[in-house]
Amino acid sequence: MAFDYDYTGNLALLDRRKVAFFASRVVSPAVEEQTLRWAEACCATDRVVISGFQSPLEKSVFELLLKARHPVIWALGRTLYTRYSPEIQTALTEQRILIFAVRNTCRTNWQTAQTRNYLIASMSDESVYAMNIDGRSSSLKVLYEIEKNEKNVHSL
Repeated sequence: MAFDYDYTGNLALLDRRKVAFFASRVVSPAVEEQTLRWAEACCATDRVVISGFQSPLEKSVFELLLKARHPVIWALGRTLYTRYSPEIQTALTEQRILIFAVRNTCRTNWQTAQTRNYLIASMSDESVYAMNIDGRSSSLKVLYEIEKNEKNVHSL
């Protein structure tokens, strides 16, 4: 697979089965609980979770996966960071993470987040969405609608 992004970490993770994870910024407690159970179940599989790990729930899932030593691919909507937390540095040392920069900008904004999310979806074998569907609009809903007709997509 051609990979023309700035990256750090284990490129071999791209060759494994990947599940994309997307979450709205605000979700119900029931969706949050179901999502964390899903993430725990992922730890018993060989799937690599790929996400931007940007929303609060995505960050919680990221922390859970790192703590469980499960492999992840972290797609940034901005340039690579110059320093990483000790948990991420350990995952890099142990080759359990690939971090790549989708765009060469200093900060993630709405447009770079959209680019990142569409790229994540295109790289994955399946996708899982934890969305708030209670009257709030979500840019994830558009991506979900596109993806649900093309591959294995689940909504929590």
